[in-house]
Amino acid sequence: MTSRSSAALQAVVAGILFSTGGAAVKATELDGWQVAGTRSLIAAVVLLVAIPAARRWAGGPDGTSRVAAIGWWRSPARRSALLLTVGTGCCYCLTLVLFVHAAKRTTAAETIFLQSTAPLFVLLLSPLLLRERPAGRQLLFVPLFGVGLVMAFFGGADAAASAPDPRTGNVLATFCGLAYGLTLIGLRAAGRSPPAGAGGGTSSAEDDATVRPPGIAAAACGNVIVCLACLPLMAPLGSAAPGDFLIVAYLGLFQVALAYVFVTRAARVLQAPIVALLLLLEPALTPFWAMWFHGEQPHLLTWLGGGVVALATVLLATVVRSAEE
Repeated sequence: MTSRSSAALQAVVAGILFSTGGAAVKATELDGWQVAGTRSLIAAVVLLVAIPAARRWAGGPDGTSRVAAIGWWRSPARRSALLLTVGTGCCYCLTLVLFVHAAKRTTAAETIFLQSTAPLFVLLLSPLLLRERPAGRQLLFVPLFGVGLVMAFFGGADAAASAPDPRTGNVLATFCGLAYGLTLIGLRAAGRSPPAGAGGGTSSAEDDATVRPPGIAAAACGNVIVCLACLPLMAPLGSAAPGDFLIVAYLGLFQVALAYVFVTRAARVLQAPIVALLLLLEPALTPFWAMWFHGEQPHLLTWLGGGVVALATVLLATVVRSAEE
């Protein structure tokens, strides 16, 4: 198997793992705070222990934690890298928490379709936050994303055992899409080349290109923040059934940690638009897991909204790829 084939397979497996989140969250009797906090606790431990890059919150060329390094704060580049990691981690924290609370209240289809509108917020906010103006062809997809968002939001899901408060859940899922869009913007800011002279006079050993934080560090940071934020609201856990802990353990180990390992590896080989297209398996499969395990039946307007969002994502990824070639 070639490296590109292996990377594509890992992206596909990651998309499948991501897609099980909605159904798994609904399968446990733990509340949203308990699920989010426990899942992120497990994911944070796995990422920080298994992946050296996840510990490089302030950048650095090796696997050591630059946050703990003596005198790291004397480097403007490292301070900026740490702030960017924490800022992106906070946005990712909101994404994780909002997704769980949305999935507890509305259908899995509504949750994932509304979260998938993140590219809309990236297009709208990139000029302000990244000083990057999208190409004219990319802006053409803003109305398409907007139509998909409105259709999915007003899909008319009825209250059910697995979706007791769909309207509130839809609001939370929309904000989840915004938080995920901000996370993508933070990852873009960490990954792009710094402008000339941005090093502020640092030495060659402190060159900005060597201290940019990896994306997996922001993911680990976000999970740590979720743990700390949810900890006061997680008690009591003693009354939870063993099956609940097994579900949360699956979410932390596989649906978050392992999936992000696969995405990180795939992104080293494949172009970002290709990875984004392969990860469309997540919104495609999420509703089917929920139908299979929980009997959820999203309304036709919800399906149409999700289809419009998926179409807009495919077209946007195609335009971005053609611009990069």
